[in-house]
Amino acid sequence: MSTLSTREKLLASIVAGVAFVFINAFVIDYFLKKQTQLKGELARNNGALLATKRMLSERVMWQEREAWLGAHQPRSGGEEGAGVQLMEATKEVAGRHAVEIEKNTLSLRAAVHRPAYTSVSVSFGSKSNWKGLLGFVGELQGPEKFVVLESVTLKVDAADPTQMHGDFRVAKWFAPVRKSP
Repeated sequence: MSTLSTREKLLASIVAGVAFVFINAFVIDYFLKKQTQLKGELARNNGALLATKRMLSERVMWQEREAWLGAHQPRSGGEEGAGVQLMEATKEVAGRHAVEIEKNTLSLRAAVHRPAYTSVSVSFGSKSNWKGLLGFVGELQGPEKFVVLESVTLKVDAADPTQMHGDFRVAKWFAPVRKSP
């Protein structure tokens, strides 16, 4: 085996140095990416831990809320009947506040089943003044009524600026139907 000349030794040293730099660049890049990934995971885990600790500290409040809902949230006697009752109750509240439900706009919508509630809704158009509209919405959504406005679109009447036209979708939330085991 022959010995390397000075030039060959210099060239071998340069090649080894360049290879060393490239290998280090790839290794450093890998570790920096891994560090960034681990910092993100640590932040997510810390957030989840804080959320769990907060939920545990508020456990009594959530148990009381669940008990209150169980005692106060109405049970549906049937989706069709509940929808008709909601339509009649809406008409009654509208009448007390001089809110005119426009003809042929009152319609019952299909029930929606969610884990926390069953929603029965009605849609209708209305015409009223501001004061009547505010009273109507306030009474309709009173405490412990479990009635929500899912969608509201209001427009000022072009012919009479003191009157409002509204398109409403009102829903009543009933306790979810629990299936017997």
